[in-house]
Amino acid sequence: MKIEELNPFIRYAKSHPYYHATKENTICYDCRVFYLVKGRGRVFVAEQWHDFAPNTAIFFPPRTAYRFEFASEEAFEFFIFNFDLTNEFCHLTRSFGVATKSTFDPFLAPNHTLPPEFSNIIIQRNGSAMFSHLEYCIGLFLRKDPYYRLLASASLKLALLQLLRARDGEKSDYRLVENVLEFIRGNYHNCELDNRAIAAQFSYHPYYLNELMRHHTGRTLHGQLIDYRLHMARHYLTTTNLSITAIAEKAGFSSYTYFIKLFRERVGTTPLQYRKRITM
Repeated sequence: MKIEELNPFIRYAKSHPYYHATKENTICYDCRVFYLVKGRGRVFVAEQWHDFAPNTAIFFPPRTAYRFEFASEEAFEFFIFNFDLTNEFCHLTRSFGVATKSTFDPFLAPNHTLPPEFSNIIIQRNGSAMFSHLEYCIGLFLRKDPYYRLLASASLKLALLQLLRARDGEKSDYRLVENVLEFIRGNYHNCELDNRAIAAQFSYHPYYLNELMRHHTGRTLHGQLIDYRLHMARHYLTTTNLSITAIAEKAGFSSYTYFIKLFRERVGTTPLQYRKRITM
């Protein structure tokens, strides 16, 4: 199947104000989309836990084993969709539900080829672009207006394409962050390197690049630069006999005084004391 042939057939579309947590993994027979509107929790899939916050969207291909846990004290709303990516098995209209490892019957799972884009689990933490399409889809299934299945299929198709766009955009952002970090590692010694110079290198506004770095690493762009300069300063302190002044310059600090002050704040001791303690 190619992505151009995407034509979802929906068996179940509903908003849930609760979720029955289980201690055992469940396995889906057909595709699943979960979208958290309100509340917080986590999902165990592919042998690890992932946080699940509002506007997080998750796609599971058939035969995925998973388990959810949610904070029961918070207000909760959860969209759930069961579907195939084509209408090849549209004669099977009832939801297959889920099974456990011991009860799963592989012959019940629709056997069709998935497009590469939907062959693996997708967890998108900023899936807000999908919300209106998913909400409309659920409304159609509740009202069952004329042509509701066709309209719902078109709406879910739009949501799934938005999911791919958000995922690919995030991958692109992640590659940009990796490239920026590599650039810092290769140019930290330049004392004129700052947010503006780094952003100019990649043709982005400093504010945008700073927020992107904070989102993906938890550290600001300036924080990443300072952290790496201090990392290299500690390396030079323990592997060379260079003076403290020379190390400050070699690590990219234009001010010796600022280097001493920052080193003491971040490391808890002066560069000279650090060198004596480590090399004793």
